[in-house]
Amino acid sequence: MRPAHTPWGRSLWSLALLLAVVSGGFQAYHWWQREQLSASIQTRAQSVPITLYTTSTCPYCAQAKVWLDGHQVRWTECNIELDQACQAAFNRQGAPGVPLMRVGDQWHLGFDVAWLDQALQSVTPDRVR
Repeated sequence: MRPAHTPWGRSLWSLALLLAVVSGGFQAYHWWQREQLSASIQTRAQSVPITLYTTSTCPYCAQAKVWLDGHQVRWTECNIELDQACQAAFNRQGAPGVPLMRVGDQWHLGFDVAWLDQALQSVTPDRVR
């Protein structure tokens, strides 16, 4: 008798199948959440300015730019190595590094999609400059 046909073997296969289904369900749910988040960001970014302060060699900046472009989010890059006005604005914030995001009048060190969505939701039309 083959092991798969024993009660123990069938239980293991059933458990493996259940784990695969649950894992796939979680992955699908997280994918759906990310898609909803990016759709929300796309919509709100049409009326709220997003500025990403970067440097030419920052790998995290590059990842942020790929995400923003890949999700068709309207944003502006401000490279602190190439533009003195960007450098001055960056210095006024006292941030220890890049990427530095500005959404309306809110600032955040690093690129965080959840923070970006929350910041865009909290900006009212009278707070947009």
